[in-house]
Amino acid sequence: MNRFPLAALFFCLAGAAHAGEQTVTVPAKALDQLLSTYALIKAQYVQQPDDAKLLGAALKGMLASLDPHSQYLDPDAYAEMAQERDGDYVGIGIAVEPAADALAVLSVSEGSPAALGGIKGGDSIVAIDGKRLAGMREQELAKRMRGLPGSTVKIGFRRGGAGPVRTVALERTALKADTVRTSMLAPGVAWIRISEFEENTAADLAAALAALDTAGKPGGPQGIVLDLRNDPGGAVQAAVGVAGAFLPQGAVVFSARGRAAGADSSVTVDQRFYRTPGEPDVLASLPSWTRTVPLVVLVNGSSASSAELLAGALQDHRRATVVGTRSFGKGSIQTVFPLADGGAVKLTVARYFTPNGRDIQASGIEPDIVAAPRKDRSGAPRLLLRESDLEHHLETTLPATAQSDRGTVENSRTFGTRDDAALAAAIEQLAPKPGLMGRASALLHKLGARAKL
Repeated sequence: MNRFPLAALFFCLAGAAHAGEQTVTVPAKALDQLLSTYALIKAQYVQQPDDAKLLGAALKGMLASLDPHSQYLDPDAYAEMAQERDGDYVGIGIAVEPAADALAVLSVSEGSPAALGGIKGGDSIVAIDGKRLAGMREQELAKRMRGLPGSTVKIGFRRGGAGPVRTVALERTALKADTVRTSMLAPGVAWIRISEFEENTAADLAAALAALDTAGKPGGPQGIVLDLRNDPGGAVQAAVGVAGAFLPQGAVVFSARGRAAGADSSVTVDQRFYRTPGEPDVLASLPSWTRTVPLVVLVNGSSASSAELLAGALQDHRRATVVGTRSFGKGSIQTVFPLADGGAVKLTVARYFTPNGRDIQASGIEPDIVAAPRKDRSGAPRLLLRESDLEHHLETTLPATAQSDRGTVENSRTFGTRDDAALAAAIEQLAPKPGLMGRASALLHKLGARAKL
């Protein structure tokens, strides 16, 4: 019997743990049971099994039993994750979210293949390479959209979600993720939306703030709405950098607590925690008003992980008023351990806590002002899943409380429109003088239901 594959697998895992200065004892009896099962499958299964699939499934099963965020990444998935972390990807330049039997186009990157092909925010994609999207799972959707640079994909879409289907052939290309978008809602009030946290997000935010400094009145805007709704999180380093744009040097952003040696730590506004080695400090030249400008942070049930970390830090330091609905509740940190096969293990290694010691795991960030979204009129609603709804989720350390605000997923296409109750509430908080709220509400009404972020 060939015992090398699984034995080598456990050796890799033990080696990863040893690198973290922790001794791991592998239970010989349990390992022998796995090896015996592997040998039985190899000898008796009705068809010749694939070794790589067997071992990959074993890894996936072990990690899936821990919590929803620990997982095995095969070499392809690991390479793709690394690319996304850098903010680079191959695609056509659109941000989408699932809708009824379609993909709703939230925004289109300027100069991208999609923009050149005539696709606009507010359109609905109904077919990819001639295959209708009705009933297609999100994983299959993502797979069909991806491809090599220079390859072609045919997109069938409806303008504004209605009318005849238009088909356009687009050439995939290497693109940079555009995670920060800025616009002026009304005189003196800036709206900064962060869609997710990539390695370049803090630098992009710094550039956006610098642009506000030169475009507006001396001293910057009179208020900023930092919109983290539907932000799934991402690079913690980037979230710390964004926090550093609004908090003073040395302020605690979060603390981490884990079981392994060295897992407990406190992360502050310090370039050690947000600056990439060899790169300039993106916060060094920020105007001073960024640390004092009135700030409102928007969150909802799809604001998760790094987005919650940021909102919690600004809330605890009383630097911002948090408006919206309770956030997702992912209060854990994952570390990626590369394996010899080119894949990796993503493992939950710690919980994080806000500066005041709040545990948001499976509980979320509670807003200072609740602003529930108005009813979505754009199609069939999707039930909102939170961390506490996921199988094998880590329990909160807080006393159990009734969580009844399950709700539905907010459609990002309503952000910045007359139906955006949370944004209206944020503007009301920031209104520096009489009449501003009325002008802002009129602007939201004028934008209508197809505003592009």
